[in-house]
Amino acid sequence: MSRVLLGIGSNKQRHQHIQAGVLALYQHFASATTPMRISRVFESAAVGFVGQPFFNLVAEVQTQLSVAEVNQICKEIEQQFGHSAAAPKYSPRTLDIDMLLFDDLISREPVQLPRDEILHNAFVLWPLAELVGFLPHPCTGLTFTQHWQQYSSSQQLQPISFDFEQLPHLYQVTPSTLITNN
Repeated sequence: MSRVLLGIGSNKQRHQHIQAGVLALYQHFASATTPMRISRVFESAAVGFVGQPFFNLVAEVQTQLSVAEVNQICKEIEQQFGHSAAAPKYSPRTLDIDMLLFDDLISREPVQLPRDEILHNAFVLWPLAELVGFLPHPCTGLTFTQHWQQYSSSQQLQPISFDFEQLPHLYQVTPSTLITNN
């Protein structure tokens, strides 16, 4: 069973698309034996273009699928909610789901792992550090908590209150569970 961490973001109809994206991933990956964990939701300014602020979070799933199969599921979910594969990299998004980590795999194909933006974007690193702060980055060996503590950027980011549908195998990290769930 592989541990997969996925970055989820939206800046178009954010509540609707974040809720729908988490539910779609839940339907593909969550079960009693493989629950899905999600970070808090964070609001951040658009990076790389002028646009509406994003909602971002990180999800942790476990699967026996391959990297290519997980990536295909993520891209199908994005397309289901109006994300065009032809959209420019820095542009508004209905729903964006990026594979950040697949166990400790380091690869360039079919997707880059670990994803470069982990260490460069607060909207990826902070939720990742909350969810799996104890894990070491596959390339640096430092834990995600250590990376977050060393992070320095002017990116504006704040956790927001976001209520997800109550589902039996979905667990959201909150400030009160940060210590007990890692």
